[in-house]
This record gives sequence, structure tokens and C-alpha cells, in this order.
Amino acid sequence: MKQFLAVFFMGFKYLWRNPLTVSVIICFPIVFILILGNALSSYITPVLDFEPLHIMYVTDNEESMFAEFLKTEDISRFLDIEITDEAQAVQSVTDNDICVAIFEKNGEISIIKSSVSSVGTSVVLAVIDSYIQVSAAAEIAIANGANPFEVFRAINSEFAVDAVPLGNRVPNAMDYYAVTMLVYIMLLAGMNGLELFNKSLISDTGRRIMTAPVSKSTLICGLVAASTLTSFLQGMITFVFTALVYGVYWGERIPLVLVTLFAVVLLSQALCIFLILLFNNPGPPVAIIQATFFITTFVSGGYAKISFGGAADKVLAYAPNALAHTVIFGAIFGGNEGRMMFSLALLFALAIVFFVLAFFVGRRKLA
Repeated sequence: MKQFLAVFFMGFKYLWRNPLTVSVIICFPIVFILILGNALSSYITPVLDFEPLHIMYVTDNEESMFAEFLKTEDISRFLDIEITDEAQAVQSVTDNDICVAIFEKNGEISIIKSSVSSVGTSVVLAVIDSYIQVSAAAEIAIANGANPFEVFRAINSEFAVDAVPLGNRVPNAMDYYAVTMLVYIMLLAGMNGLELFNKSLISDTGRRIMTAPVSKSTLICGLVAASTLTSFLQGMITFVFTALVYGVYWGERIPLVLVTLFAVVLLSQALCIFLILLFNNPGPPVAIIQATFFITTFVSGGYAKISFGGAADKVLAYAPNALAHTVIFGAIFGGNEGRMMFSLALLFALAIVFFVLAFFVGRRKLA
């Protein structure tokens, strides 16, 4: 135990004395969140800063499911809908008085649009698309014997991950980027483990350390513990800073958020340690880690919500960032509990897999 603690404190002190490590892991996310949260706030929550978009709606059934959908409070925040006849709607679009008119006939939905506002058209299309996706999922489930009430409750819970208001709280850009950028930087924090293992095992100094009267398992466990705790504490500094200074809302299930961040740290440490032991050289692992987590951050909506459609979205939902986003946003704003727990378990499972791989590679290379 004494040897383990000696190795642990050696690694812990080394990482905290490294000014580059401290500045990148702590200062970078704090500054980045501030820049993105302010510069792109209108991109993340555009409809909150404008009056609802006035459009016209023509229907042959004012009691249809789509008509009821358009009357809901959430949609009224986006759209100011005027029910009218076809002639008036077409004339208003032609005269550029409105940018979009929606037509529903025999259950079929279509639109006509002017060139006045492409943004307005995008808002309307997003509303229609959300209705189509939800109703299609519900119809399929009900057709297969599901209880309608349970179906719609499950759909609402599932969609809650995508920034549904909690009471009067609406997630703003600062809330959004605090989560996505903290997850990103916790993944990059695996560089702590990479640097520490390179210094203590791979470099010339490391070869001298390997001759010390300490078992290899004690040495490795002490280094892993030091790099993991350092990375997690650095993340907690950003977490507390964003809450106290930026006013970021982290919800009421903070323990679940912290456990998720710890799982992200474990995964990043495991992957980086595996790569440094595999290549026996810090160069390739650094390039792989930086490129991989930049890409996964981008495709997981770290900078803005994007969709590639079809099977691509299903595959990308298992990226480390996406798994962490599912749990954290779900914990903060309410989400599908089963999906959240599955995502969290998968993060821990991936960490275990890479730790096991690192163990076998390290045992062979350090023998």
C-alpha cells in the first residue's frame, strides 16, 4: 500500500506541476464555453429571441391530430397560426405577406413558401417533421399492440433529452456548451494518462523508474489512479466554475452527472494508456486521440445539433460524446431513464474493455 501511495503521489504532483496540462485542461473549456455560449447563443435558441412566426393553415378537418398538435402550447411559442381558406393563403404567400402556408387535406400535409424567409421556412419544416416522426412512431407501436397512453408518454420522455423545458427553465446556449465542451475536454484529459505513462514507463526516465523495487502492477495502478483523479478534479473545477460564474444549470441530479463525467474520464484514460503502450511512442496516440475526439464531438452535436439521417445517426448515437450527452442532458432536463442507464453502463463497459487491452499489451511490452 505504501508503494502504491508513493507512486500515486509522484504522478499526482507531476501532473499538477505541469503548467501546460493545467492550462489546457482547466482554462481551455472555461474560455471556450464562454465564447461559444455568447457568440452562438442565437443559433442554439433562435426562437426565444423573436416573436412567433405568423403563418396560415388550411385544413379540411380542424379536429385532426395535426390540427390539435399545432394548437399545443409548445408549438405556439414558435408559430402564430391563422386558420384560413386556400385562396387567401395562396395570395398571402404570393404577396410575400407570410413566408409559409401549411395545407392539410385528407391527412396529407404540404406547404407553399415564398422567398421572404428561409429561416421561417426551416422552422415550419422542423415542426412538421417532428409531428411526422412522433406520430409515425406512435402509430407503429399502437399497431403492434402498445397502449396509446404509454406510447405517447414514452415519446415525450425520449424527446425530453433534446432540451425540453423543465418547468420554466429553458436550456440556453451556455447550458448546452457547458455540457458538450466539458465532455469533450474530459475525453482529451486522457492525455494526462498518456503523458504520465510516457514519462514514467516509456522515456529514459521511465526505464530508470522501472528498475525501482516496485512491482509493475503497483506502478501501473498508482499511475492510473493519479491520472484519473487529476483529470476528474480538473473537470470538477470547470463544473463548479460554470455553475457559480456562468450560471449554468446542472439540474437536481448532480450525482448522476458527476458519475457520468467520471465514466468519461475512465474511458479516456483507458484508451490513451492502451495507445501509449501499444505504440510505445507518444506521437501517434496524441494524433489519434485529438482527431478521434474532435470528430466524435462534432458528429455528436458538440457544436450544433446535426443529423446525418438513417443508419448513420443510429451508429453515431454510440459515440462516447453522444452517450455522455444522453445521460447528462437527460439528468438535467428529464429523459428516458432506461436509455440513460444503458448509455452510462456502456461508457463504463468501454472503459473496462480498453483497460483490459492495456493490461495485456502492457504485460507483454513491460515484461
